[in-house]
Amino acid sequence: MGLALDRSAIRDAPRVPDPAPSVYTPTPHRLVTPDGAALPLRRWGPAPERGEPPERVMLGLHGFNDHAGAFVSTAAALAGAGIAVYAYDQQGFGAAPRRGEWPGTGVLVSDARWALGELRRRYPETPIGVIGLSMGAAVAMLALDDYPALDLDAAVLVGPAFWGEASMPVYQRLALWTAEQIAPSLSVNNEWIGIEPSDDPAVLRALERDPRWIGAPTVKAIAGVSGLMDQALRRASNFNGPRTLIQYGTADEVIPPTAVCDLLTALPADAPWRAALYPDGYHMLTRYTGAETVLEDLRQFIVAPGKALPSGRAQTPAEARDTVCGLAGR
Repeated sequence: MGLALDRSAIRDAPRVPDPAPSVYTPTPHRLVTPDGAALPLRRWGPAPERGEPPERVMLGLHGFNDHAGAFVSTAAALAGAGIAVYAYDQQGFGAAPRRGEWPGTGVLVSDARWALGELRRRYPETPIGVIGLSMGAAVAMLALDDYPALDLDAAVLVGPAFWGEASMPVYQRLALWTAEQIAPSLSVNNEWIGIEPSDDPAVLRALERDPRWIGAPTVKAIAGVSGLMDQALRRASNFNGPRTLIQYGTADEVIPPTAVCDLLTALPADAPWRAALYPDGYHMLTRYTGAETVLEDLRQFIVAPGKALPSGRAQTPAEARDTVCGLAGR
């Protein structure tokens, strides 16, 4: 169990990865969980095996339908700051076991806590944090319920998916419930929804070619992630750390301002979090045409959480609530 790393592959890896939209080639590394699941694991950046112990380590939790390869551009932006990035295909996604099935919120959260614990064992003296993309942000929030035991230094929630059922339109809740009762195994092609996660044509083409991207999730999986988001939103009021940056693009076509307004309202005002809002930002903030700005902010926050962000887009909790809830018409 734990981090099953191929040491020779680490030594031979490039110092800085190619900042592609994603990578889906096979990886020799695995995260082996207590239930025996061997999850494909990717790692980038400085490593003890090359005589370059990282100054910081971040665990990446990918979004719905995606996989660990989504973090390659993020890792490329962080490597120069001495930050190593680890990311694994969560159960039910990518090349992990039970691909296409919803593994359950409890499984996703326990795997995240297990991964963070294993990183702490590998790097006992190194600051460790977590980056959650979309669904991964909701998984991270639930994992952070155990924050003191995890001994984390920082968290970044990018395009956070906290769409609680209460903020969904009635017709949407009814349609989802009906479909789950009648045809839970029905696949819903992402193209039918008519929304784009990025405005970068290269990113969208890469997703179309990516064999690990799930282009048609089942109704059961959609219902599962809806339950995960709702549970994460309900737990947000208990958040007490670590220091956290929430990044949201107000051009997001996937997670509406109403959902993010609910999240920012639920978070305690005196907890250690702040937000950065990007007026032209799409859901895949680290993979759209303005991603460089987002990644610069992300890097600065990890290295020095108390300092100003390069973009100047940082907002206090009160300012962020006013802005996003205003966009939601509240």
